[in-house]
Formats: sequence, C-alpha cells, structure tokens
Amino acid sequence: MSPQARTTLLQRVRAAGVVLIENDTYGELRYQGGEIPAMKSEDTILLRSFSKIAFPGLRVGWAIGPQAVIASMTEAKQLSDLHSDQLSQAVLLRFAESGRLEAHRQLTLKSGAEKLKAVLSACERCLPAGSSFTRPQGGMNLWIRLPQPLDAGDLLARAQRENVTYLLSRYFTVSRPDPGGLRLSFAGLAPEKIRAGVSILGEIFSAELERTQEARSLEPAQAMV
Repeated sequence: MSPQARTTLLQRVRAAGVVLIENDTYGELRYQGGEIPAMKSEDTILLRSFSKIAFPGLRVGWAIGPQAVIASMTEAKQLSDLHSDQLSQAVLLRFAESGRLEAHRQLTLKSGAEKLKAVLSACERCLPAGSSFTRPQGGMNLWIRLPQPLDAGDLLARAQRENVTYLLSRYFTVSRPDPGGLRLSFAGLAPEKIRAGVSILGEIFSAELERTQEARSLEPAQAMV
C-alpha cells in the first residue's frame, strides 16, 4: 500500500473505533525498493512470522499490540493449545542469536529476487494477449487475471495434468467473484522450473482463448427483420 493509502486506512480505523490487524508475514521478503515500515500504532496489532524468512516447518510468529489485547490473545491461545512449540522457539532463538538467521535471510532475498524476475519475464513472454498480472516487489506470489471469457477454474484440471497448478481467486474473495483470476506461487521452485511451468500455462490459456474466439466467430449473426 502507498503511504497515502496507509494513512487513509489508519484514519478510517480510528474514526470507526476499531483495531486494525496488520498481517505482515511477507514484510521482510522485499527484493526491490526501500523498506516499508509497519503501520504499528495504538490502533493496530502487528503480526509477523519467522516461517517465511527461516524455515516453513518452524511455525513461530509474534505479535505487537495494545497490552490488554495481547493479554486476551495469550489467554485464548492457552485455552486452545496450551502454548507454542517450545523446541521450535528455542531452536529459532539460538539460530538468531548466532547471526545465522540474518545471513539466511540475505540468501533468501537473493534467491527470491531471482525467482521473481523469472516469473515476471515468463508471464510477459507466455501469457495470452489481454492477460494482466501484478508486479510485486517482494513476497512469494503474484496475481494473474486472464482475458475474458477464460475461467481459471475450468482450466485448472488441464494444467494439473501437465504437473502445474495454481490457486483460484475464489479462495481469496468474499463477495466479488473473479473467474479469470488466479494466484501463482513461485517461492518453492528454481527459476528454470518457473519458466517451464508458466510456459505450459501460457500454452493452455492461449489454446483455450483461441478456441473460444473461433467458436464465437462461427455463431450466427443476428439479423434485423
């Protein structure tokens, strides 16, 4: 979000008398541009995780917020699972204190930048005309919108048969369906695998778009009588 949008959001939160939860699990995975500070204030709760910059298997995160809210969150967590995995926390603490966590994060940033570059260039080259996609400066995913009338859900099984998959936009929406939308994750693949996967998707999407356009051209034209 732009600084102006962040300021506007905080103003609306304060006016409504509610607390904003900032789920910033990808904030430290920024490959381009300057650092964007968290929106932490008396009106926000900041959530972050070590699983994105360290190891996915270490499900350790943290929260910053008003003392009373944190106390209620702690109580709710104790009632649900007693406490977090103490061994994972101890391992991560030792890893961070040794300086290796920051060194690992730098390697993760370098690798992530290469993968992001690969997926963006592959989308530019392979997706059919009329497609659009985000150009994130970090993170692990990007969003693609296919040209109408393509439906990402209808094409998913075809992609999976070619050992490529993606997540449909309907898993992330509430009231505004977007049949042509999909989320593509790139963090777990080498650049050459990314390029190959996007190339396969481009072939599938382009073939379907061509088929639908041909079908439309064969429809009888309406006549005025």
